[in-house]
Amino acid sequence: MPAQPDRALEVAATGSIPMVAEFTARRLVDDDNLNSVIAAVQQYPQHQSAFLSGLLQGLEGRSDLVAPSEWKAAYQTLSKNPNTADLALAISQQFGDSEAAAHYLATIKDSGASAGQRNQAIKSLADKKRQELLPELPGLWEIPELRLEAVQALAAYDNRRLGQQLLELYPEFNEEEKLVVIQSLASRPVYGNLVTAALRDGSIPKSDIPAYAARQLRRVVGNGFVEVWGPIDELSIDKENELVRLRAILSPESLGKANITHGKELFTRSCGACHQMYGEGGLLGPDLTGANRENLDYLLSNILDPNGDIQDDYKMEIITTRDGRTYTGNISSETERQLVLRVVGQDQVTINISDIQSRETAEKSMMPEGLLQTMTDGDIVDLIGYLQTRERHTGLSIR
Repeated sequence: MPAQPDRALEVAATGSIPMVAEFTARRLVDDDNLNSVIAAVQQYPQHQSAFLSGLLQGLEGRSDLVAPSEWKAAYQTLSKNPNTADLALAISQQFGDSEAAAHYLATIKDSGASAGQRNQAIKSLADKKRQELLPELPGLWEIPELRLEAVQALAAYDNRRLGQQLLELYPEFNEEEKLVVIQSLASRPVYGNLVTAALRDGSIPKSDIPAYAARQLRRVVGNGFVEVWGPIDELSIDKENELVRLRAILSPESLGKANITHGKELFTRSCGACHQMYGEGGLLGPDLTGANRENLDYLLSNILDPNGDIQDDYKMEIITTRDGRTYTGNISSETERQLVLRVVGQDQVTINISDIQSRETAEKSMMPEGLLQTMTDGDIVDLIGYLQTRERHTGLSIR
């Protein structure tokens, strides 16, 4: 591909597998063959959408983009085709096009547009840190179907006033929304200090902060957060004695009476951001659906000693970009120009290598020791009861 980009695009275009065309375009954009890809989009209509999708993926996370002269003419044609208009608009937005930004802003304000369209518009503007979005955010937080995307969007900006406004609305949000608020505000020092102050005065209870978010807050705030929160990693637990204690609590009789609905709520709050069960949850840790969950000792050993055996795919990466934002997650893919990070609370984030200020691979798992020490005995029974269920829970006990 690097040696013969036009030939590579021709081979991909004459094949019958759109994914090959998509991946070819993405790879060639990464190798600075943008003009060749734009030419192929117009030359090979049979795989036009696939080429555009690859082109968009190759541009994501880039802050050094200027639209090539060839794109303007291509966009005029592509924007008139309903099969390619959305992709073409998203690519123009990546190039920093003001017309594309205006289109997305109009979509956000259009109550007749679908929630999906409006959420995509919010994300697109936030990804490029468009200042036009900032004054719209408080109003968007009031709209339930747009709230999560709009809360996540705040992390793209450094705006103390809006952070304060979001925390004022915090008590009105449901559990899922509160979790997204914490995840977003843990991304920057200006917001992290607001969360620390809220913990200090009790307006946010400590139980609302998952362990992984506490770690990130320690990173962005520093000792000021630890003074309020207390030690995070230095939990001195005697694992053998704790194992004996937990086995006694988690008898077959007590597990048989577990509140599975409450257990699922605890899982969602404490584990679900990183682990999946039955197709629900995050992807930063292993999927637990097929794990040996009926074995109590298996569950307890992994919970009490999460750092025992960390697979490379799940090692925690802490990245701070030059604009002051901190991400915590694990690497999905990486090239010389970009890396893709699986981040708690989001699908994936593409980061330009040149935008990275600092990067650290943590020796410890994102899952902290002492996870169960923040729970009552009843909570532990309910959580383990849910973890040992054998099918998706729908609200009734299914043990």
